[in-house]
Amino acid sequence: MDSWATDLRILKLSILVLFTACLVKASATASRSNGEYKPVGPTEYRLLQPDLGKDDGARRRLAPFQLCLLCKCCSATAASTCTSMPCCFGIDCQLPNKPFGVCAFVPKTCNCNSCAA
Repeated sequence: MDSWATDLRILKLSILVLFTACLVKASATASRSNGEYKPVGPTEYRLLQPDLGKDDGARRRLAPFQLCLLCKCCSATAASTCTSMPCCFGIDCQLPNKPFGVCAFVPKTCNCNSCAA
């Protein structure tokens, strides 16, 4: 009977430790994302049409195009906390619920100095 009571105490203590660890991790994640901003705003969609007169085998492979422009960024925790800051924009051609060939010039990150990184 005594070992059963000891096992029950150990089980209760283990559950308490796991619950406390989950709370600590959740609060650490929330405090880390307080200073983090995410880009918001309209997305511009364009249809890319292949040039029928060109030979696709002779195309050049280019680096991804990125540009640093001003955009509206909102806090990850409070959507009403927004500010204008430089964002790194890039071209995204793998858009959900859009047909093949539709690309968008979308903001990738907020508060950029250079899009090279």
